[in-house]
Amino acid sequence: MFTFLAALQFMTTLPVPLKRVVEADDLARGGRYFPLVGLVIGLILTIIYALLILFLPASLVALLLVLALLALTGALHFDGFLDSCDGLFGYHPTARRLEIMRDSRVGTFGVAGGFGLLALKYAGLSLVPPFLMLPALFLAPFLGRWALLGAVMLFPYGRESGLGLLYKRYTHRADFILASVFVAGLSYAFLRLPGLLLALSVLLLTWLVGRWIMTKLPAGLTGDNYGAIAELTEMFVWLVIGAGAGWITGFNFFNF
Repeated sequence: MFTFLAALQFMTTLPVPLKRVVEADDLARGGRYFPLVGLVIGLILTIIYALLILFLPASLVALLLVLALLALTGALHFDGFLDSCDGLFGYHPTARRLEIMRDSRVGTFGVAGGFGLLALKYAGLSLVPPFLMLPALFLAPFLGRWALLGAVMLFPYGRESGLGLLYKRYTHRADFILASVFVAGLSYAFLRLPGLLLALSVLLLTWLVGRWIMTKLPAGLTGDNYGAIAELTEMFVWLVIGAGAGWITGFNFFNF
């Protein structure tokens, strides 16, 4: 329980009470609980949606939900996405890319990428009909953190030190397999077969993005890249559910 709460405290801005100081090893052992942290975030987003939709138009609610997700996570993964855009795009040697991603300043690629990401998140969520909003709000942060865990498992870590190296050390294959079974079951519970296909698509997206990153950083991914994959997954889930709402509804109607 302490390890889960430590992961929840690290990955969100929620006031999580802990009885002792969290060490780096505690955080590293919390990798297995990333999907559960995503579920907590999804639950809070659902409550926010249920309250706001009573008073505000759907388009404004969608915008506020995108901002609420940023606030709930302290823009932790969003910051990694911005740094990844700055470091991975453009023509730089590998060492320079790593330096750029450590720089706290945001460059042109980061600004453009961040704007595009938030715009596509808003567009995807705006397309989600009310009867699919519950699975959309739960599954986006849930699958996003599962994708982050998958990136830790599937790819080497590209720095000589850092929290990502500890995550790599303490996260085992069994953790990812158990998390994947949990993900498959919950995805099926929410959307039936389309939910399973969505989870498989997220795994494929994680692998493709990770492989592309390794063309830029041959030694492996960094913590910023993990965050970028989580952000891209959230965007992907909302776009797929929003754009494929008719197919998802029709499939479930005729087959279940």
